[in-house]
Amino acid sequence: MRMVAEKIYLLDLGWLGGDLGWFLPGAAGGALTNSNKSPKREWVEIPVTAALVQHKDGYVLFDTGIAPDAMQTHAKGLMDVFPIIKFSEENRIERQLMKVGIKPSDVSFVVISHLHLDHIGQALPFKDAKVPILVQKKELEYALYMLWQGKGGAYDLADLEPLKGANWVPIDDRTFQLLDGVELEFTGGHTPGHQVMHVSTRGGNNYTFTGDYLHIPQEYELEAKGWLLSDADEWHSYIRKLKVRERARKAKIVLSHDPGLWNKFPSAPKGLE
Repeated sequence: MRMVAEKIYLLDLGWLGGDLGWFLPGAAGGALTNSNKSPKREWVEIPVTAALVQHKDGYVLFDTGIAPDAMQTHAKGLMDVFPIIKFSEENRIERQLMKVGIKPSDVSFVVISHLHLDHIGQALPFKDAKVPILVQKKELEYALYMLWQGKGGAYDLADLEPLKGANWVPIDDRTFQLLDGVELEFTGGHTPGHQVMHVSTRGGNNYTFTGDYLHIPQEYELEAKGWLLSDADEWHSYIRKLKVRERARKAKIVLSHDPGLWNKFPSAPKGLE
């Protein structure tokens, strides 16, 4: 008998804002065209979220959100591009975990989709608890390589410097079966080492948590991505595969930054089954 996940909780870790062009390409993202040299720019607000998997063999946390003090401690240019629109004490990772009755030391594994500031920003409590932090080896190497050159982009030293000595587990696999019913899969595309997480539940449902492979639903519908695209070949090679997976396994796609996420799924302490 498979010991699949019992329940999944979505954690509310605040909101960011940004130009639509980061997410949608060309005219769809408001780029200038020959026929429209004065397009209307669009500002969108997106949630910052994480997913906590409750499993017989332990809790798995997918991503950790953005640092509460990022507006003060992170690169000013970066935070001007992606400012924190909403964040309160309730959006701290410890408070969100308390909603389901656990603390950081109760988490068995932390999985990071990629190391951008809004996914690794609240990982410090898990360093102190020595929780294994699983990240693609390529992602960790690339993030540090860019930071050492002073070209961090959406990586920020304020997030990674405090995590020296954490229980890092770099993985170098296209797919990695973490627990029965919990699988990590390399996608690349958004960053060189981006990965998603697939979860099967006891209730007979399948979920895919996309991290930033997809930010907003229109990317999925158009099969295209805006300025936040690192490798077009990797990204386009995976999108149809994701759609086939959704159809074949009746998988529900959960986009971490979907502006309509909280209208589609409940937040903790309610769970997905």
